[in-house]
Amino acid sequence: MKGVWLARALGVMAGAVLVGSFILVSAAHSQPKTRLPPITGDLLRGRTVIIDPGHGGWDSGARGTHVTEAEINLKVALKLRSWFQLAGARVLMTWQHVQDIPAREKYRVHQRVDWINQHGGDVLIDIHCNSGNAVFRNPQTFYWEGAASYHLAYDVQEELQYFTHSRRQVKRIDQYVLRYAKMPAINVEIGYVTNAEEERLLMDPTYQERLTWYIFVGTERWLMKGRWSPELLDSPPPIDLLVR
Repeated sequence: MKGVWLARALGVMAGAVLVGSFILVSAAHSQPKTRLPPITGDLLRGRTVIIDPGHGGWDSGARGTHVTEAEINLKVALKLRSWFQLAGARVLMTWQHVQDIPAREKYRVHQRVDWINQHGGDVLIDIHCNSGNAVFRNPQTFYWEGAASYHLAYDVQEELQYFTHSRRQVKRIDQYVLRYAKMPAINVEIGYVTNAEEERLLMDPTYQERLTWYIFVGTERWLMKGRWSPELLDSPPPIDLLVR
């Protein structure tokens, strides 16, 4: 199974590749009080990541009992930005302050796509919350088309499956931003605000930190794959790299 070990090892591979003393260590899902360690380095220097927190302003998105989707999207996007910045990436956001989109205005998706394509990037991550039946839960990653977007979505979703112990799979979705973005693009539906327990988790800063860690690791896996030699991809993994 050519290179299969890398699919699971790259989530921690950054911990073995010391670029500017870059250390990545993940916390187990069963340890909610464990804080992730700080990271520093330049492993992703030269890469540009665009993060789009969905909705905003007049368009609040889905509504939970205590919070709106737009509120959660922005907070999660800001935490995700921090991970990429610590790894040395250049991060752009379609909006980063509540006041960036006036309360009586809707930030049209075509405006977002125009802005995204004008600025360019190696990858686009669209952050949304899901809604539905009160029993539905767990994050899910979507893409529109193209091998690059599919593999990016797959790597991110695999990390989210590990984090949440979920079996949700990558799916295609005909979403305007994904369809017209001129770069590999995914939509991460980070959870259901209509599920009472998951809404509570999505409002928790510590959970947000851990959730975004796995989105970051999945994206980093995908970004790093092109840097490894065929010999490394085909060789068996060192045992210590399999410890998460």
